[in-house]
Amino acid sequence: MKNDIKYLFILFILLIFSCNNSNEVNEKINREKKINALLVKANDDLIGDKTRMLYADSVFLFLKKVKYDSTTSNFYFKLANRYFNINRLEKYKKISLLINNNALVTKDTFAIAKSFNYLGDYYYQKYNVDSCYYNYFKAQKYSKYIKDNDLKVEINRNLGNILHHKNNYLESDIYITKALKLAKNSKNYRYIYDCYLVLGLSQLGLNNYQKAIDYFLLSEESLKDLEDDFFFTTLKAQVYINFCNTYLQIKDYKNLLIYAKKGLSIDGISSLDIKTYTYLKNYYGYAKLKLGDKSALNDFNETLKIGDSLQFIPIQNTSNLHLGEYYLYEKDTIKALKYLEKANTISKKNSLIDDELKALNLLSFAEPKKSTYLKRIILLKDSLLDVERKTREKFSRIAFETDEIIKEKDVIEIDKNNFSSQRWIIVILSLFFILLVFLYFYSRIKKNKNRELEYIKEQQKSNATIYELMLDEKKKIEEGKQIEKQRISKELHDGVMGKLTSIRLNLFVLSKRTDQETINKCLNHIKDIQDIEKEIRNIAHDLNKDIFADNIDFISIVKNLFSSIENHSSIEFKLKADENIDWESLESNKKMQIYRVLQESLLNIDKYARAKKVAISMKKANNKISISIEDDGQGFDVKKPKNGIGLKNMRERIESINGKFKIESKSNEGTKINLIIPL
Repeated sequence: MKNDIKYLFILFILLIFSCNNSNEVNEKINREKKINALLVKANDDLIGDKTRMLYADSVFLFLKKVKYDSTTSNFYFKLANRYFNINRLEKYKKISLLINNNALVTKDTFAIAKSFNYLGDYYYQKYNVDSCYYNYFKAQKYSKYIKDNDLKVEINRNLGNILHHKNNYLESDIYITKALKLAKNSKNYRYIYDCYLVLGLSQLGLNNYQKAIDYFLLSEESLKDLEDDFFFTTLKAQVYINFCNTYLQIKDYKNLLIYAKKGLSIDGISSLDIKTYTYLKNYYGYAKLKLGDKSALNDFNETLKIGDSLQFIPIQNTSNLHLGEYYLYEKDTIKALKYLEKANTISKKNSLIDDELKALNLLSFAEPKKSTYLKRIILLKDSLLDVERKTREKFSRIAFETDEIIKEKDVIEIDKNNFSSQRWIIVILSLFFILLVFLYFYSRIKKNKNRELEYIKEQQKSNATIYELMLDEKKKIEEGKQIEKQRISKELHDGVMGKLTSIRLNLFVLSKRTDQETINKCLNHIKDIQDIEKEIRNIAHDLNKDIFADNIDFISIVKNLFSSIENHSSIEFKLKADENIDWESLESNKKMQIYRVLQESLLNIDKYARAKKVAISMKKANNKISISIEDDGQGFDVKKPKNGIGLKNMRERIESINGKFKIESKSNEGTKINLIIPL
């Protein structure tokens, strides 16, 4: 009976909502496309962090309007990563908590485990070890119920790593070994590398130096599968740092020098990772110091300078300690005390207990009579033991409490499910049918009204856009008219008026002398007047005709230029035009400027070049039009200044449309003009 009711209910829902499915699916697809596009921009390293955060905030606003489900959960995880990448840790925490709360409600075990892991990462960045361990431990408990192998590896590795940081090496090895096994199964080489590294560090903490070296060798061997990794250089250097740290502890300074050299010889290490480079340089200098090489002083001064410029305390401290020890070897107690006291002060201020102990040991050697150093050393060692003991107790308590919470939660969930299935099923089935029909029609009416309003808004927006475009187009037309008026004014003033003035001055001589020789000389100027008349007629003709009319293409207009010259000249013209050039789609302004340059070039050839052949080539390549105008005339020296403004005007016309103008010419070798115009 219960199954029959269930199937009828499902069938009823499918019938009601089938007509809406296509619209809802389309809306969902469009929304997801927008969110993905914003997430890509929020992850773009080429833009500033503030802009990236604005894109990430936009994604959050989108997601707030959408019901939480597995898809939005995935988007939230991506959003959290974007905030983490730009170091907006509080927003990263906020999103991780939001996912965690929703996942607990929806019983999404994968999202629960992953969100606890994210919260652990947040507290790791904040150096809050207790909260970090608590969240990693809860993530590990939930990871038992998920299938995602990589997430299991990451959680176990993170938990083992935080235990290692608190010197809980044995427990750390348990989780790291588990992570390593899973990583090998899925061939996740980056996690394999990390696990071998942490296992080596744990053995180093337990003073098992040979085992530590063996693990570091395995970590180094795993690098052969990580050569394409973006951080390969840093990963390789990190292995050498661990080797150096091991050989430093066992006082094997020859091997320390060898591995420090290996690390420093990695290509580009100083520019790719300056901190790693500085650590290696400090090891290198310290090995030289212990082997009696006084040039170590240069290495320590270099690392201290880098540490001060970066304001990075670990490097500053190590460099100060090494400089102090160096001057102790040189028996320069004053300088030694200067660097050691500085290291001691910084260590105490920043709670760097290991560095403070090193500084105190060296200070007690420099000033053996000063008992305060020894007292402070004893106090610090006692406090370290106390902190380690309390941390282990705290971690054990957190683990126990977490197990109890999870067990209690499971029991409550079972009781709650049983109670709900018995009490509410009848009420839900009886009321839901009545409400469903009402809600369906109400939602349909509301959606239709909303769509109508959205359509009206979009229409108004489109009308406003069209109006603005019309205004812009009108403005551009007016600007074009003004530019053309200025050009014509320039041509009349600089060309025609200049020539008329010259002729007037030359003919003025007739008012004083009327002999035959003077008259003969002046006859030549009458021919010049005829040329000016022809030039004015050409300008007027150009103004009265639409050279770019719809029924005449650009190539035909260019050929008309040839015809106008061939009427009175024997020049042979050759035109080679690429058929791939779409002249109709090219902006009118660009066509006009190209036409004017061609017109001016051909007129100059006709007047001055004494050419027999002219070849014009038009090609399209790489979204550009390339035009060459070449003649076999007498040419000229392009370096020699010219009195006219023709070449200048041509260059200005091409540059006004973001093009390039180049002229090549030599005496008796012809002239070639090259134009490159972007589409």
